[in-house]
Amino acid sequence: MQRCIECAKKHPDRNCVECNNFVPAGPLRRVPSPPVRILLEDEHGKQYPARILVLSTREFGLETEAPIPGRYKIRLQEGLWVEVAGVPFKGKNNVHVFDILYVHRNQETAFRLSKEEYQLLGGSAGELVQEITKRLPAHLQDLVREKLLAEVEKSEIINALKVGKVMKYEGGRFRYLSGQADLALPMEEAEKLMRQAIRQAEHRRELIVSEDGKRVFDLHGVPFDHKSGGLLAFDITEVIEKERKMYRREMQAYREAIAAVTGGRLNLANGEEIERVVSEGTELVKGEVRQTHDIPEARRIIQKFLPSIDRRRWHAIALCLSEALTNALKHAGGGCWQARQAGDTVRVIVRDRGPGIKKSELARATLMQHYSTKNSLGCGFTLMLYYADYLHLNTGPSGTTLAMDFCVVPAIS
Repeated sequence: MQRCIECAKKHPDRNCVECNNFVPAGPLRRVPSPPVRILLEDEHGKQYPARILVLSTREFGLETEAPIPGRYKIRLQEGLWVEVAGVPFKGKNNVHVFDILYVHRNQETAFRLSKEEYQLLGGSAGELVQEITKRLPAHLQDLVREKLLAEVEKSEIINALKVGKVMKYEGGRFRYLSGQADLALPMEEAEKLMRQAIRQAEHRRELIVSEDGKRVFDLHGVPFDHKSGGLLAFDITEVIEKERKMYRREMQAYREAIAAVTGGRLNLANGEEIERVVSEGTELVKGEVRQTHDIPEARRIIQKFLPSIDRRRWHAIALCLSEALTNALKHAGGGCWQARQAGDTVRVIVRDRGPGIKKSELARATLMQHYSTKNSLGCGFTLMLYYADYLHLNTGPSGTTLAMDFCVVPAIS
């Protein structure tokens, strides 16, 4: 303890985990990677987040803001909880040693972790997979382990032991094995997933949103046999939010670049902006296109409802409408169109539910003449940009909306 006091003064930034005086070195000392997240609960029920940085069968090295000294419970899984006590002056800052006082397993009590419990807390993902599959028939073990490890490996941007849970499902009940103990999963959905995986004898995956809409979970169910399986559950809320922020920043860059190149005549609109655009003005007429012969019919109908305008202006509107509807038919199997008017401006709107333009092809698809791919609007887009006074474009996986503005002046009779 004296050494810890001296170290705290002389080397406040030194890592306690690397010190053999913190949790003594030996065959039963292990450093989980990444650290295992747990909760410390005091006698009044107050909880403190903590991370297991190092452990042995008799003590934990924890990072936590829980008061030291103090006595706490750690619930590791259903039917298993540990009583620990913080050791004053053994550690520094928010990192301290906690002695294991009792290990409670259902109706049994011990004074140290068992080999299985120790391995599950300190083991790697590979060791966890070995553990949850070791009771399978020999001829199934390698196949199931390969599937489980592949699922962990495929989740490249998340870590099963940091933001996830590993559980075993058998006889209609889940048994927590490792990972984030306090991860509040939608258990009803998890059970449905496991039943499907076991019934169909194949891996099943679902993305589930929590009831309050605040969390998103990536659930993987892997069958072991006709009545049991393994569940890997990940909280990917932060990952999705980071991806959304990156997407918004990239789209803003595209938006500014495209506006600059087109002199401000092409607006790459977000969802909120495009909904405002398609509701402005007074609706003149609308329709749908499902087959090629619907396109000339759309031109005929829209001409009847437009005010008497200059012939060349009408030609521009008809040409742009045809190009937009052709693209909707080609890339989305059809779509709907609408004409609206506000003052001297006629706005022609075409919407579809196709795959949209890929972000990587957006600039070329909208600005490069004769550029066309299956997911782009094709060479007709530069023509529309030439004839229309102003364009609003919103595109994504759920579809594309294009609004074309034309300033119309009644023809002189």
